[in-house]
Amino acid sequence: MQSAATGLWGKMSFAKSFNLWQALKASVAFVPKAWGQAWLALVVLFALVVAGQTAFVAAGGVWGQRAIILAVLVFQFVVTGALYRIALFGRYARTEGLGFGGVQFAKPELRLIGAGILVSLFWLMVFVMLCVVLALFLSAAGLAERAGSLEGLMREFVTGPQPQGAILLMTVVVIMFVLITLSIKLWLHQAATIGERQVVSLNALSLSSGQTLKLFAGYFLLTLPFVLIGAVVPATWGQVSVWFNLALGIGLFWPLTVGFFASAYQQIVALRTDAAD
Repeated sequence: MQSAATGLWGKMSFAKSFNLWQALKASVAFVPKAWGQAWLALVVLFALVVAGQTAFVAAGGVWGQRAIILAVLVFQFVVTGALYRIALFGRYARTEGLGFGGVQFAKPELRLIGAGILVSLFWLMVFVMLCVVLALFLSAAGLAERAGSLEGLMREFVTGPQPQGAILLMTVVVIMFVLITLSIKLWLHQAATIGERQVVSLNALSLSSGQTLKLFAGYFLLTLPFVLIGAVVPATWGQVSVWFNLALGIGLFWPLTVGFFASAYQQIVALRTDAAD
């Protein structure tokens, strides 16, 4: 199945892009569905994250803290698997293994973990390669010693010899652009992993070809309200403000983004299937 999907995505990598507003509307409509079927998973994840910041866990020592961190890391895949089952399969989510309240751990969750590891390794490999390129440039330009730290790097941008300083700045901007673009193009790997019922990692690059700007625009529009809310929450609230932002992030932002990516994925697959026919 994966070879067939790969062939389809590769051949139709420049097909029409998905409808951004349809995906955004689908993300909003998905929130009550997510809470209706994955309420327990969302609540447990929030409780685990909050517990990790309490004095009770701190009193448990290093092993207690490690245990809660591991539980959060694992349970985020439980929540992700539940939300994508609901978003992609609708009323058939239970036949795809959706558990009570969205709590389950089966092959789809293992696939998500595997895909996440592969994507992370690939991103890290690209990051290291770009860092090597930057180091070679610094050495060739004679800036390696003066830009040995982040502070030194910033100083070279402003006061370093020209045109090396300007070229260095452009090089860093290009590296950041490549890393951000790569991250965006890999966003759909979780939706594809659940939708295709197999590990999808680097194939997400071809799946998102021609869709990068809309994926970024949609994510930006979904993120902006939460950034504004976080900026106006009074700092005097202390720990309550942290819990409030966590509640918004887990209970609202996460379902919104899953709904958006699931809709974008379904639209892209449908467009490319129609174009292939």
